[in-house]
Amino acid sequence: YPAEYLLDGTTSLKVRWVAPLLVNMSSRETAFLKYTGGLEQFQYNNSKIEWVEDDPWNRRPTISALTAAGSANASQSLTVTGAAHRFPVGTILLNRNADEYVRVTGHVNANTLTIVRDITGRVDETGVTWAVTDEVFTAGFSMNEGDNWVYRPTAIVTMPFNYSQVHLANVENTFRMMETAQYGQQGNDLDKKAADMVAEQMVYFEMELIHGDRLAGTSAIPAMQGGMTDFVTATNGAQVTDLSGAALVRSDIDDELRDLFYAVGAGKAATTIIVGGWGKQKISSFFSGAERLGPAHKGGAGVVVDQLNTDYGVIDIILSDAVAQNELYIINQANHKMGHHGTLGRPSLRQLPPSSVGPK
Repeated sequence: YPAEYLLDGTTSLKVRWVAPLLVNMSSRETAFLKYTGGLEQFQYNNSKIEWVEDDPWNRRPTISALTAAGSANASQSLTVTGAAHRFPVGTILLNRNADEYVRVTGHVNANTLTIVRDITGRVDETGVTWAVTDEVFTAGFSMNEGDNWVYRPTAIVTMPFNYSQVHLANVENTFRMMETAQYGQQGNDLDKKAADMVAEQMVYFEMELIHGDRLAGTSAIPAMQGGMTDFVTATNGAQVTDLSGAALVRSDIDDELRDLFYAVGAGKAATTIIVGGWGKQKISSFFSGAERLGPAHKGGAGVVVDQLNTDYGVIDIILSDAVAQNELYIINQANHKMGHHGTLGRPSLRQLPPSSVGPK
């Protein structure tokens, strides 16, 4: 207001409108947290949370090189590192490059199959070698009538785990401050502080869902939950591609989607890309208008999701400032969840009486 409109003739105002910083910075969005389903996807009752993952059966074994058979109908060992249990006795394998069928007749160890190259009439196995780059498929299962059956090897069951962590934050106010109209604010000052604290904690929830470092904790160091970047690593079986400073191009995205398709199948392949601003601009430039379904589609809780129609299905694109500018993650939404301890562990606000020994 111009000074001449002030009743007391001064240039200072007695009533102000204060816009909270959190509103100005849009940090309440937490798009990735909302997209994955929020804070209450499951419950647990221990500080260490374990889940069971069965080893996936594979229709396309990864093999080591195989020499030519020393004689017709020879029995040989075929290396399928760590995956022998996936192929029970009776499995028929087809090397498509060599056009040769073989039978699985035994298991040497966890890494090695015994095969017999006696399905004749197609190739001369004494002159055929297998290369690590050959495409090998399971071509079915066949036993002779009256054969003794063999137990299928037990699948390898792994138990990934994570730790829970504690969120404990407090706001307090005097009765005088609660009854005083500060800066023209509407309502109780304590309510505003509580609302701002909730927004801050939601940001923390999302950031630890992405960047948390799994830590058991000690009496002096609090435990931490592992986030997406802690689990989506080459060590944990994820496919990691380092472009070594080269610009992102469309073939990089297509190659990753194709490799995932062959690794886990279409039903379990990743359907979401979470990426920062620069990566989002690059991805948008790769796909034509016909391939982009646009941001009209909305995910949960009002999160705007861009969608791309690719050869491997519709992919959701989540734009987030919570990931590094030079990284993008291709994930399966169903594999990323955040839970809480029982009913008392749910995020909640509680009004506590004054403490004689300090706030708790």
